[in-house]
Amino acid sequence: MSNTRKYHHHAPTLICLALALAACSDSNDDPDGASVTVDAATAQQALTELTSNVDFAVTGLSSQQATAGGQTQAQPSIRVACSAGGNVDVGGHVNVTPAPVAVDVQIAITYEGCTTNEGTKIAGDLEFSQTVAAGATPLRVETIYQGDVQFSGKVNARCPVDLNVLVDETGKAVTVGGSFCGHDASKLTVQVSPLWQAS
Repeated sequence: MSNTRKYHHHAPTLICLALALAACSDSNDDPDGASVTVDAATAQQALTELTSNVDFAVTGLSSQQATAGGQTQAQPSIRVACSAGGNVDVGGHVNVTPAPVAVDVQIAITYEGCTTNEGTKIAGDLEFSQTVAAGATPLRVETIYQGDVQFSGKVNARCPVDLNVLVDETGKAVTVGGSFCGHDASKLTVQVSPLWQAS
């Protein structure tokens, strides 16, 4: 009889422990150790490094396209070595002219442990596109980022990416919509490289 009482006395404790363990399994941490939910400062740092790296990937494809004779159709995926280690596989097309400004960019990027100069490694997939916004005066370029990327090293986060950025001809964001790393993208700062000026 005493053993039965002891069992009933500890039953609520065992149930609470089981519930706590279940809650841990539903945490906001990625299995690889990167946090899915990050603070705004970390999200901003991750976004800054990502957009800079996208510019690098676009430039790499554009250079390859020029080497191939300036072909404007979609190019097969090429591998571009990142300056601090790792690679980026990028395919699609980059068609940009400066005067009058015409922008038609559509690329798919796969990060293979690409390490930034700041010491952050990027993995995952991203689609990036740019077009001139129809009827916009002054000129506006719609820039879209969509995908899922993971950062490790200096920045640790896994970030779903769904950004729609309208930039002026200098690459400065005029309006920002969507989300990044679980944050409202309109509260983050985005700078886009104006490739049409460098053409």
